[in-house]
Amino acid sequence: MLGKLMKYEFKATWKLLVPMDIFLILMSILAYMTVHMTLFSSENELIEMTGTLVLAAYIISMFIIMIVTVIYLIYRFYVSVYGDEGYLLHTLPVDKHHIIIAKVFAAVIWIVGNSILIYLSVAFLFTSSEEAMRGFKEAMEFYVDFINSYSRVTGFSIFMTIVASLITVIARILKVTACISLGQLSSNHKVLVSFGFYYGIYVVQRIFTIIYIMTISIVNRANDNRSLTSSLFGMGWEFALISGLIYSVIFYFLTWYVMDKKLNLD
Repeated sequence: MLGKLMKYEFKATWKLLVPMDIFLILMSILAYMTVHMTLFSSENELIEMTGTLVLAAYIISMFIIMIVTVIYLIYRFYVSVYGDEGYLLHTLPVDKHHIIIAKVFAAVIWIVGNSILIYLSVAFLFTSSEEAMRGFKEAMEFYVDFINSYSRVTGFSIFMTIVASLITVIARILKVTACISLGQLSSNHKVLVSFGFYYGIYVVQRIFTIIYIMTISIVNRANDNRSLTSSLFGMGWEFALISGLIYSVIFYFLTWYVMDKKLNLD
């Protein structure tokens, strides 16, 4: 049943998200051609302006696609679970856990896939210019040297950073589902209440993060007088992984509890 739910979720979302990704690919090719044809070295101001507009449209399209993807997935969850489609969804002989997992995993795949596509697009554009590629390489070398000056980067740490980042994405998606679900507990202004819960949870998370940073800083200074920056680089993925797992469990439970125990589609 979980597989069928995910299949239905992808079927319901691809009609908007896939065309946007195709549009980004086309814009990437157009931006690549613009840089490769050296329009900016032309003495014709109109040609140079055209190249500038193409690159500006390319950059703007990336931001729009990222924002629209997230907003659409949030809207999709709200409508399909607590909107008009929710009446049909909750009459199906489907466990609430399967509904949550299917929607969260589908959102994770879309968001991660979209992010990878954008990164590949930027990397593809950099390869079109030797000067840009050289600048990018120098920036990456500076970043690696900066990291190595504070802590030793290993394959394990890189792998765990990727895992922690994925868990963080899941936690953020579940935070949205939890806030939307908690908003349904209100008899009026459910969307506004959902925003209120999101802001309140965000503030609490920031407070816990600040407390963690201060605690780690104090402990490290007491032990070997390392700087705050050093301690943060040493504990980066650990904190992201642990906090992401904790938040994921909490937000998942809140989403399930409202959906299973306090469901109100009025």
